[in-house]
Amino acid sequence: MAALLGLAGGGRALAQDSSLNTYSPYTFYGIGDIHNQGIAVTRAMGGASVGFRNYLYINPLNPASYSSVRNNSFLSNFDMEGQNFYAHTTDAKTSFNTFNVRDIAMSFPLAKGLGVGVSVTPYSSVGYDVNFYDQSPDVQGGIGQMFYAYTGEGDVTQFKLGVGYEVFKNFSIGADLIYYHGSILRTFSARPTSITGEGSYYSLSGQNEEYVNSFFGTFGMQWTPIAKEERVMTVGATYQLGGRMGNRVEERVPLNSTILPGEYVVDREYDSNLSMPSVMAVGFYYHTLKYSFGADYEFADWGRRNLGDQSNRLSFRNTSSVRVGGQYTPNPGDVRNAFKRFTYRGGVRWSQNYVVLNDQPISDVALTMGVGIPLRMTGLSNVNLGLELGTRGTTKAGLSRENYLKFTVGFSFLGEDYWFVKMKYD
Repeated sequence: MAALLGLAGGGRALAQDSSLNTYSPYTFYGIGDIHNQGIAVTRAMGGASVGFRNYLYINPLNPASYSSVRNNSFLSNFDMEGQNFYAHTTDAKTSFNTFNVRDIAMSFPLAKGLGVGVSVTPYSSVGYDVNFYDQSPDVQGGIGQMFYAYTGEGDVTQFKLGVGYEVFKNFSIGADLIYYHGSILRTFSARPTSITGEGSYYSLSGQNEEYVNSFFGTFGMQWTPIAKEERVMTVGATYQLGGRMGNRVEERVPLNSTILPGEYVVDREYDSNLSMPSVMAVGFYYHTLKYSFGADYEFADWGRRNLGDQSNRLSFRNTSSVRVGGQYTPNPGDVRNAFKRFTYRGGVRWSQNYVVLNDQPISDVALTMGVGIPLRMTGLSNVNLGLELGTRGTTKAGLSRENYLKFTVGFSFLGEDYWFVKMKYD
């Protein structure tokens, strides 16, 4: 398995256009690469969002924030993200570009202190093309040469519907119903080449398709111990329920090495053993008229809920992540210099991958930055640009190290007053 993951892409420079939304050998297991969550605004600040509370922006990562939406107003958000991946081992390298539409969200009030939030965003993606030759002495002496190829692609989308309620002044609670939906297709093939010319050997190929349809829930709270006109600080916490996903898996291995209906060596359906973790997060966010900053800590018990595969030196582990960032607006009310009304953002994120391969834990670290451009003098609606530079993995134990660059364009809109005015006629 070390060689398999280490030679992802076989050293090829891959085409720049593809339907894949990620490209990494680390998506070989589980439900793939989990996307960084949150809208473009908070992702540009390292992802700090548990305590983020602002009536101008939707915060899908803490449902308690939905209560901040003002009466007679409507919030909407739409993001687009382009990514470039570059992976390398000691003797191979590959690169890949992807494009995602993500974080389509809206929020509106039901009553004073009671708001609703709806969002659709990618949760995880699978994308890999791995191939290698088995050069072990036993195989070369008995058969000759074995070539293995593995490919995978698919996505899991996250749908959220939630409410947030201000129980009393400066204290809010909320809950989200989360629906995960998607499919992941994995194919494999083995092709022998006889060196001795003795015996008959046949190629073998097959596929494994996993269908995701699962419901989970998240609870959140936000408390604002400092709520003054010139400065505000909010403390937040969230808890996402974990449990078995119960994904349906269809596995097919045909006799004739083609994925066609007919006779199969393997033809079965079963439920996957994968479980979603319980996820606990705490954070704070402090802001004034010109600057703000926040930090989050998150813990997920992947390792407690999932068994590994010791034959392939695979295991799951509990994960932690830390997200820190802030933003600065030189002069929000400047009527002469538009650049002083821009909001400049930056942050850092560190996280752990939930899969351990060849006894090597995988970590991810990224620097983020961005700018918010007001569409009008009031700054109630914005175009938000973000840039993320990150790295993860290691070249130890035959694995690969990945560098990536992500560029985001997001649109946040606030509609007020006239959206909800009841028309009167004489």
